[in-house]
Amino acid sequence: MKLFQFILIVLLPTFAFCQEKKGDITITGKITGKIPETIEYTLPINGIDYFGFTNSVQPDSLGNFQIKLHIDKTCFIELSTNYRSYGTIVAEPGMNYNIYINPETPDNKFKVVSKNEKGQELYNQIPNRSMIVGGHFELESRKYSKDSVISDIKQKIEQDSQIEISGFKKLLNDKTISKNFYNLVQADRDYFYKGTQGSIAFMNYLNVAQNKNTLTKEQYTELWAAIFLSNPVTNRELLSSPWFYYYVENYLRYKELIVEAIDIATLTEFHKQGLIHTHKINIAKKYLPEPQLEYYFAAYIYCEAINKNYEKELITLFEQFKKEYPSSSYTHFLEPVVIPIISFHKKKEEPLNEKIKFIDNSAAANSVKDAVKGLNGKQFYIDIWATWCGPCKSEFKYNSKLYEVLKSKKIPIIYISIDKENRENQWRDMIQFYNLEGYHIRANDKLDADLRILYGNQTMGIPWHFLTDGDGNITKKNLSGPSEIENLEKQLTEN
Repeated sequence: MKLFQFILIVLLPTFAFCQEKKGDITITGKITGKIPETIEYTLPINGIDYFGFTNSVQPDSLGNFQIKLHIDKTCFIELSTNYRSYGTIVAEPGMNYNIYINPETPDNKFKVVSKNEKGQELYNQIPNRSMIVGGHFELESRKYSKDSVISDIKQKIEQDSQIEISGFKKLLNDKTISKNFYNLVQADRDYFYKGTQGSIAFMNYLNVAQNKNTLTKEQYTELWAAIFLSNPVTNRELLSSPWFYYYVENYLRYKELIVEAIDIATLTEFHKQGLIHTHKINIAKKYLPEPQLEYYFAAYIYCEAINKNYEKELITLFEQFKKEYPSSSYTHFLEPVVIPIISFHKKKEEPLNEKIKFIDNSAAANSVKDAVKGLNGKQFYIDIWATWCGPCKSEFKYNSKLYEVLKSKKIPIIYISIDKENRENQWRDMIQFYNLEGYHIRANDKLDADLRILYGNQTMGIPWHFLTDGDGNITKKNLSGPSEIENLEKQLTEN
């Protein structure tokens, strides 16, 4: 007996160590085709999967990479580069995964080899499995936008939800996936479809102003309220869903617009005062418990900061977050997206680069031909952009090479912004922040309309780059942007 006790005492530390390591997982991957500098993966803090809370790994020259994590429960881990998703792993403690990524092939772009690979494959076939892939609930809600009977809407949503989950039920019954795997996917899909139902209600609320709503106020209010009874934001299963942020956002809209009846005019005034984000967080503090509030507060700052509108208010909210949550695991992810906002406001205090020139009498420029009139140049490289356009702003980091190419060919650049008048100050501030050397004009309504005619579609896609002759006639309708400088050089050289 004493010998058994001695052996047990000796083995206990080893057993405890093994228990601590039980949740370790290893993801061994290979990406083929064009190998990115880094691959980001969501870090499941407390089981949470949010596209902004990530770490990264650098593939080697052959595209091989490895990720090691410790997780306490089954969770989602999404792999991406620059917010372009490769796929999602439904990760379970103690399991290992081999990942094969080939973004350039239509099929089998993301393959997971593991004990539950059939479940992994099925989950990655879902069109709206994450915020990165599917965007907002609004995309799914369009399927039901013409329905005007609440019972029909609920029935169709439930049917679509059951069809989607039926494949996972079969895998569970066949013991191909575990109960934990199934429960996580089921909760995620349930909240996704309930979020879609809330989005239908919200879209009807917005459409009232244009008299385009298919549901009455009483109907969409009933539809909206119902989802938070069956799927409350306090349910901890929601924290593990990639849809947590947008589901809670929809819940807070309901509280703000329906329960508190805050009208659009009041929200517009908050915007004018530069307090709209503070208002949104105050609503969250009023209705969200912990830990949901900490998570949402951090996710809100991140989501708004990456829009690159550089609102000074976000700096204040970040400082507030750090004060209220001094030991938060999320602060680490917020700092990199808040620092550019601080830099933006410091840049405003510096003198304007003399190579930045605003076109005189721009209010009278009603066409592209008017915009180039009086400027020296046989050709003009035109960049159509807006302060709210993320892809437009992403191009600007490659501008130094662009300016070299255009200078060598003696082609001036004209930046035409399609921002509205209420964004005049933001437009000028961004020009200075991004140091956009060249001519600038903010399009009036007539110039905006002329651009859309030239583009050939009223829903003009930006950024849009094209070349004109000295009189403003388009000679090359679609040119590459600064990020594809080698291709642009070829285009400019071709006759």
